[in-house]
Amino acid sequence: MNINEGPPFANSPAHLDPSEVHRRDERLQRGNHPLANADRDEILSSLLRTIRTNGTRRTLTQFYVHNLLRMSLLRQADQSRAMSNPTGLEISPEQDPGLPPRLVQFGVGIALRTDTETTDAQSFEQIVTHLLEIKNWYARQGGSLLPLDSPMADPYFGMVWRELTTLRHASGFQMLEKGYRAYKPWEQEMEALLGFSIEDAVYYTRELTDWITPRLEGQDTEVARWCPSLLDFSQKAIDLTDEAVWVSEETLVDWCDDSPRFQNFLERLVVEPGTASGFQTPVDVNPLERAPFIRTGDEFLLPLPRTVLYALASTFYYDLIDSEYQGEFQLRFGDWLEEWTGDCLSKVFSKDDIVRNYTYEYDGEEVEGDILILHDDEPVVIECKGKKLRAETRKGNFGGIDAIKEDIKRGIGNAYHQANRLATGVQSGQITEIETSDGTTVGLEPSSLEDARRWLVLGESYGSIATRDFAKILDMSPVPYVCDIYDLQVLTEVLETQERLLHYVRQRTRQTTVQLRRPGTQYANSKTFSSDEIDYLAVYKRNGWEFPPGAQRITGAGDNLREDANDSIMDRGEFRFTF
Repeated sequence: MNINEGPPFANSPAHLDPSEVHRRDERLQRGNHPLANADRDEILSSLLRTIRTNGTRRTLTQFYVHNLLRMSLLRQADQSRAMSNPTGLEISPEQDPGLPPRLVQFGVGIALRTDTETTDAQSFEQIVTHLLEIKNWYARQGGSLLPLDSPMADPYFGMVWRELTTLRHASGFQMLEKGYRAYKPWEQEMEALLGFSIEDAVYYTRELTDWITPRLEGQDTEVARWCPSLLDFSQKAIDLTDEAVWVSEETLVDWCDDSPRFQNFLERLVVEPGTASGFQTPVDVNPLERAPFIRTGDEFLLPLPRTVLYALASTFYYDLIDSEYQGEFQLRFGDWLEEWTGDCLSKVFSKDDIVRNYTYEYDGEEVEGDILILHDDEPVVIECKGKKLRAETRKGNFGGIDAIKEDIKRGIGNAYHQANRLATGVQSGQITEIETSDGTTVGLEPSSLEDARRWLVLGESYGSIATRDFAKILDMSPVPYVCDIYDLQVLTEVLETQERLLHYVRQRTRQTTVQLRRPGTQYANSKTFSSDEIDYLAVYKRNGWEFPPGAQRITGAGDNLREDANDSIMDRGEFRFTF
């Protein structure tokens, strides 16, 4: 196609086919490709050769073309889906157009292993074929390592699958909130180590996001006019995208800040092509998770949507944990989670009902507890656990069954033990009082926690492990309610009264207890099925604040609800960071 010609598609992006990537994936699964029976290293080597001949910058830009088109189609899908299926029942997964987000990140990470000029321009379709083959290799291997009819198949295979397909169930602004809460107490230490504070980082991120988002969204329609499909881009489309997503350092400085602090911020969060040689698989830590800005020469590639927000929430952890402040940081890092959990619950429960950061005597030792809700009808013992999932666990069954079991025991299991210790200790009369952080003593009769619930709040998304699979691995009675802090924030936004929140948790816990997979069945006892807590919440809300008897797979039910809840929170200015 002559790039000087007019665009071939007048009504873009309506001409784009959102299912074409999925059809190619299905063909690959049937073995219609030379690499269909290859091993992972062979597929990866072929992908690297393709990227090297295609050129690093051209490859990176192609990923952005694809992402621009994908985001445009998703916005269209959101508008149409809002008009369909108002009950939220019998919802099946929506096909996400294009490559799964994690595969896009993986492809960009692999491209960063190279630093080459274009010698033989390759189609993006060829790169996509290799990425889908890598995904399919994991699918084939997963099925061979652990039979699908095993009751343990879901937690083990589910972990690696989420690393191949989806991003975490949390909004970008929740990531900012997490970053601010987690690192604000370490302001001086960050200043000494990095030359900027978390307030600086949040401010720069907000400024850059406000500038980048309309810049990219305003380009997608024009780019789509030059794209025959999601996999086939004209040179004109690549050139238009290149102009939009590559900017000079001077441009960034002019928009944001010309201070040394901003320079330090950029320098800390930048990665250069050719420096990611250790990145090998989709379950390794992606270089974008530590440094979302890509620099070649004096130009920066603007971050993929959300990557800078997710990086801000986690990357500074590595600076502090590897510094002279390691000991104190490791001891106090979890405080942000307890504080945020308490703040969420105070929207629903009376402050007089919430006891935070208390201590009590048990077996002659002083023991700490996180949060206790002394609600008359239904007391709740809450333990917070900010433990990160290890790489072995995120690799699913490729990291080993024992590794996953151990990680779940150290996270959910230990939190449950702590919550259960207080509840059973009070019920038996062994624990008679607790002392609050301000020195107040609260007496507890055995009857006060007779019907106590155990809630466990996680600082990281555990995916299906938290929503349903932990009960298959850990022997717990009574079964607790488990969620992460990002879902809890949405829950307390949507379930506005204590009665409704307590009722939801009771009903949700029952959903967990029946989801024990039987050999050869698909959750025979389960009425609802999803790895996302907010999908359950959406069905519960749309069914008149009850779980319906007939809902089956509900993946995708809560997408709009999560967005609406977070928009509402942002509109009220309830995030901790302000400007």
